[in-house]
Amino acid sequence: MTQAQNRSLCLALGRLRFAIVTSCWVIAFSLVAQLIVWSLCSFTEMRYTDDASADSALVADGGDKKPSRSASRDKGKPEARWRPETADEVEDTPAVGTIDRIFKVAVTVARTMGLMCALVICPLLSLGVLLAVPAGAPKVERAVNALFWAIVLVLLAMPLGGWFGMAWQQGTITDYHHMILEVEAARAETFSPVFYSRFLLLPAASAVGFILVGFQFSSAVVAVLVKRNVFDAELEKEASNVAATSLHGTAGRTAGALSKALEADKKKKARAQQSMSRMSPGEMPKRLI
Repeated sequence: MTQAQNRSLCLALGRLRFAIVTSCWVIAFSLVAQLIVWSLCSFTEMRYTDDASADSALVADGGDKKPSRSASRDKGKPEARWRPETADEVEDTPAVGTIDRIFKVAVTVARTMGLMCALVICPLLSLGVLLAVPAGAPKVERAVNALFWAIVLVLLAMPLGGWFGMAWQQGTITDYHHMILEVEAARAETFSPVFYSRFLLLPAASAVGFILVGFQFSSAVVAVLVKRNVFDAELEKEASNVAATSLHGTAGRTAGALSKALEADKKKKARAQQSMSRMSPGEMPKRLI
């Protein structure tokens, strides 16, 4: 019969598994959302507006300005008009539209949720390993593997690139402003292998890794979670004899056992009385003559 302590551990592991699996899926969806926005910004023109007037630069005309002081001093020379100094031509940048703001909100929300789940997933996995051992989980090594890989993936997701000497400061879950700066620089020059590995390969591998972490921990504790639905047959029979108004379960169990013993005794006495009431046919008396 499963002890009450083990049942409590099974219930705690079930709720812990739900939290861990949910966190892993949230992080994976945040990485997928970032990957979709990155691909749309890199290979399409969706974030730019179609208004051509917004892209053109305004040129100021200085024809009606007052004459300069130096020209007015020379009375023998014709009056010269003041002209503005010519500045270097600045390359026009296309204006962004509503889609850019939508992309920014989507990436910001996904990044916030992903980083929050990444912060709590390692403590939850550690607690799950500590509870799986006394609960008797037969595959607790999978929970340990899930904890190890979660630590590695969380370190890659956090903005800790400068700590490890990476080529980028942001983690796999990056912010929208930094991503757009990298995209604009790559569009102006060329898409390098570092650019693809930073925004395509690493986020995709991290999303798959977090999903595998959730499956690893779930498979480690699923054998223990089955025990919460297994009940002892004798306990079920005894619990059926407990009245609804009974305040103590022990009294109900004792009364049920006593009633069963009395019924068995009554049946035994009834069978004995039936056997005694039956008359033996005996033998026929012999005739003397």
